[in-house]
Amino acid sequence: MVTRFGMSNIGPIALEEESNGQVFLGGNMNQDSVYPESVADRIDDEVCKIVNYCEQKALQIILDNRVIIDLVVERLLDIETMDGDEFRELLSTYTILPDKNSAYVSKLT
Repeated sequence: MVTRFGMSNIGPIALEEESNGQVFLGGNMNQDSVYPESVADRIDDEVCKIVNYCEQKALQIILDNRVIIDLVVERLLDIETMDGDEFRELLSTYTILPDKNSAYVSKLT
C-alpha cells in the first residue's frame, strides 16, 4: 500500500514497480531499492503506523464486543460446534442484526 500505491503520508507516489514481485508471491528479497535510505526509513515508519493502527482497531473491536465473545466461548465450550443460525440467534440477544435480505448484506455475500 505504501510503496506501490502511495497510500501514506509520504505522498501519492509509487515507489515500487508493479512487476516487482512480492516475496510471499515468489518475488526476490535481494532486489536493490530505487530510493534512498531516508525514504526507506519513512516507508518503515508508515508501515509501522498502519500496523499499529490496525492492531489498536482490532483490540477496540474485541473490547467493544467482549460480552458476546464471552457468550460465544461459553456456548462453544458446552456444545463444541455452532452453525450460522445458532450464532446469529445468540448474537441477536446482544445486538440488532441486519436483515438477511437487506441490500447491505446482499453485497457482502
